[in-house]
Amino acid sequence: MLERAGYLQNSRCAAADEWGRPCRIVEIALDGRRFGARAGDLQQALGGRYPARVRLLRDDWGPVLGDTVGRAERSRTGKAVVFELVTGERYTVPAAALRAVLARAAAFAPVSAILPAGIPAARQQVLVTG
Repeated sequence: MLERAGYLQNSRCAAADEWGRPCRIVEIALDGRRFGARAGDLQQALGGRYPARVRLLRDDWGPVLGDTVGRAERSRTGKAVVFELVTGERYTVPAAALRAVLARAAAFAPVSAILPAGIPAARQQVLVTG
């Protein structure tokens, strides 16, 4: 079962990576928390080559990528990208919507939470720290 959980969008400015170099990222807002992933890594994940790392996103005179807290990979059918956090939470975004955001043809793409079958619709937020 899917439930609306957030959105993803291109970052308005370059973010600093772990070495302090600027890089183009996609901001991912899930249940009020902010994450980031490199745009190039998401392109590779869409192609099915390797998973992209999902990182904490914090502000320190601009966006800064923090610790890795999950990964993003293409679904088996190739029609979606699945974000899996280390806490076990899973989210999905349509591949076509993600491609449009990466190509800057769309401003944002909706992200849905993948709920387990036996769990009621009320989700609990889990604290993710880095």
